[in-house]
Amino acid sequence: MHSKVDLHVHSKHSDRPSEWILRRIGSPESFVEPQEVYRRARAAGMDFVTISDHNCITGALEIAHLDGTFLSNEVTTYFPEDGCKIHCLVVGITEEQFDFIERLRPDIYELRDYFVEEDVLHSVAHPFFTVNGRLTPTHVEKLLLLFNRFEGLNGSRDRRASDLVNAVFRNLTPEWIDRARELHRIDPIGEAPWVKSFTGGSDDHSGLYVGSAYTETPHAETVQEYLEHLRAGRHELGGRAGSSLRLAHSFYEIAYSYYRDRFGEAAGTDLVGEIFKGLIKPATPRKWSFGASLPGVSKFRGYMARRRLGSAEIEILERLQDLLRQAEAAPPRSPKSDDRATFDRASQLAHLLGHAFVERFIDHGRNGQLLDALQTFASLAPVGLGVAPYLASFATQHKDESFLQQISGHFEWSRGALDHGGPCWLTDTYGDVNGVAKMIQVLGRFARSEGRDLEVVTCEQAVCEETWRKNFEPVGTFALPEYEQQKVSFPPFLQVLEHIENRRPKRLILSTPGPLGLNGLMASKLLGIPAHGIYHTDFPAYVQRMTENQGLAAMTRSFLFWFYSQMERIYVPSEAYRKDLIAMGFEPERLVLLGRGVDTSRFDPAKRSGSFWRRYSDVEGRIRLLYVGRLAEEKNLTYLFDEFLALPSDFDAQLFVVGDGPQRPALERRAQEDARIRLTGTLEGEALATAYASADLFIFPSVTDTFGNVVLEAMASGLPTIVSNKGGPAELVVPGCTGLVLDPTEGALANAVRRLSMSPALRRSMGQRARSHACRYDWSAVLEDLVGQDARRTVPVVRSLEEARARRDRGIASSELTT
Repeated sequence: MHSKVDLHVHSKHSDRPSEWILRRIGSPESFVEPQEVYRRARAAGMDFVTISDHNCITGALEIAHLDGTFLSNEVTTYFPEDGCKIHCLVVGITEEQFDFIERLRPDIYELRDYFVEEDVLHSVAHPFFTVNGRLTPTHVEKLLLLFNRFEGLNGSRDRRASDLVNAVFRNLTPEWIDRARELHRIDPIGEAPWVKSFTGGSDDHSGLYVGSAYTETPHAETVQEYLEHLRAGRHELGGRAGSSLRLAHSFYEIAYSYYRDRFGEAAGTDLVGEIFKGLIKPATPRKWSFGASLPGVSKFRGYMARRRLGSAEIEILERLQDLLRQAEAAPPRSPKSDDRATFDRASQLAHLLGHAFVERFIDHGRNGQLLDALQTFASLAPVGLGVAPYLASFATQHKDESFLQQISGHFEWSRGALDHGGPCWLTDTYGDVNGVAKMIQVLGRFARSEGRDLEVVTCEQAVCEETWRKNFEPVGTFALPEYEQQKVSFPPFLQVLEHIENRRPKRLILSTPGPLGLNGLMASKLLGIPAHGIYHTDFPAYVQRMTENQGLAAMTRSFLFWFYSQMERIYVPSEAYRKDLIAMGFEPERLVLLGRGVDTSRFDPAKRSGSFWRRYSDVEGRIRLLYVGRLAEEKNLTYLFDEFLALPSDFDAQLFVVGDGPQRPALERRAQEDARIRLTGTLEGEALATAYASADLFIFPSVTDTFGNVVLEAMASGLPTIVSNKGGPAELVVPGCTGLVLDPTEGALANAVRRLSMSPALRRSMGQRARSHACRYDWSAVLEDLVGQDARRTVPVVRSLEEARARRDRGIASSELTT
């Protein structure tokens, strides 16, 4: 038999919250009565009960008359040299000892000495939690000299911190302690100060998880016997670590308790109160219900007499009612599944309403109703409040991620202790026919064949068949203003956040600044994961060409600058766009050129077929011109058609246009002017490869493409190419050697076509050199550039004690004590 106690639990007397969301709304840390803490601890199987409120023993005193209790306290103490805060649990103390502790706690050194002199049981709480942001590896080294007992399992904090505490503190050696003593001039205590002991506690503030983590000793009949086991080090931790979902559920409980405490009965009669209550207490019978007409519901009659519900609020409450009805029909759940159920309800409500209101905002904006659009977002405030606990929880659980990485690298034996998955690559475009999607598809497959741990995250309706891709079903889709054919998916952003948290990737790769890209940026900030961006598309140029509105183009440029400014590294496909981004204000050292590859076995001149084009045209032309790509305004196809139609009607050539897009109807009408023009629609697989090889000349007039995958495919197929001198494709073509690079002015393209049409030998030699040039572009090299390096920053290693002392003497904190 064993005896268990939750040594880290709070009551309503912990009234100064450290979590920003509670400080923001002015809420205490806890509303749980001390007697309720006692009741729940006993119900959770705790043999004895204590309360460890912050710098206060009032709660512990209120239950001191109950069987099996003792006084404890969570002390806030400080390193006097720099004000770094540390929390320390003191256990089994007297009121007199508490008074001494209160006087001594401003100085951690004096406090530790008092603990030793008075034999006060103590344990450093959550030692890798940076209470006020000042904790460094140097402080951790000092803690390891000052104390021998640490909290190794915290039931509110993410398990990574607890795992790292155990990895570092359970592997100390006498040699390390000796070197640390010399460096910091601190004498450790005990006969074997390299052997640490560990406690566990729930750190619960909401009352929901009392006893979920605990400290276990051999069986004890009395409190005094239990404390003697602790004093002798005969104890271990038990239970489970916290999670973001659990912490958020606690936030909900505390926030609703605060809301109810502040507004009384009125807390259940307004929108915010109903959201809080509905999400955390779905099984509680509710007095309100919706009939055919919401304004007739008696529960809201008094509320609506004071304020008329808007249509947006009615929609929120109707959605919430549906979710609660489903919850009531579900079977009873455990506390752990309650965390999941609360998360699922909050997610569904936020996702469905978020999409509905974003779509409504776009509709208002499309119709020029700016005020209505802003009011639409204002109506989302209650939903934002309902989601805030999850965003706050993700941020809280991972606010120390960079510090944990620093600690992991600081102690030689703990390097690699933090588990990581491979990079997550988020993209808003995957199933589309464009260069971005094609690149991601190719590299995703290639990474899997090479055994690389790369996951592509998408959000689309299509069934996900690839094992290396995680697809989220969109909450809904909406069309972009001024580009109605382009549908954008609205992702289930909380589920995406949770997935990324569970995968724990080394870094995030963000391909697009759309909704999923923004979701990835949110994950980067909340979870402390480095984000790398790929500048695939020149959106400002697209917007300028589509709308001819310089103001919108400038807004787009500002948005892109904001988005990519958040990235640690930005991959650009060409030197031209690297210069553009530098001119935009990006630091050159953050910009990295990332090329593309081409499958030269798939795109091969040997696939040329003399009969391929007969299925599209009965006109036998002497030379076949080819364009492949999206049929859209930004591709400059109007210029291509103008130049081709300017050629004499007896010019013996054909123009085949492969692809689809919003400009296709207009181009089809123009093609009717000349039988030599044929639009084939989209070609894929072997048909596309044969189309390339069976042409004579490739033309790509775009002035906005950042790279031009199709140019590389055409070159690999043995085609000379004509491209614009603006954008990335110009850097793929060697002028006069593998093709021609021209300024897309009137007559320039027509003259280039004439020149190459009249010289079969020149086309042939250019095509051969184009093939050789394309063979240099290898997807394996691209993959290595993108995912082969580790984005984690490491701390400089101090190789000797003498070097550490020299750094200290120069005023530089030590970074590592290694042999």
